[in-house]
Amino acid sequence: MKTTLSLENILHMLSGLSLSNRQWLAEHLVEPEELEQIKQRKSDEEFVRELQALHYEGEPSAEELKKSLRDSHHFGGREIKYKYTDEK
Repeated sequence: MKTTLSLENILHMLSGLSLSNRQWLAEHLVEPEELEQIKQRKSDEEFVRELQALHYEGEPSAEELKKSLRDSHHFGGREIKYKYTDEK
């Protein structure tokens, strides 16, 4: 036996629900656009973090980059030293 619900029957059943049950159902049936945007933003941020964490073969390490920057900071015979925040 096949049972088919018409839209009118569904609306009639929903009208019999208490207000709190209708609110709960509405929150779970339709996802607000803001939640979808938040999920997309988190997904984008995670992708960027993963991309930034990639290390390619032959790429200089952070220490090598610091040394290179230090060695390149000579202006008019004067050496400029910069102390990075992770250094003592």
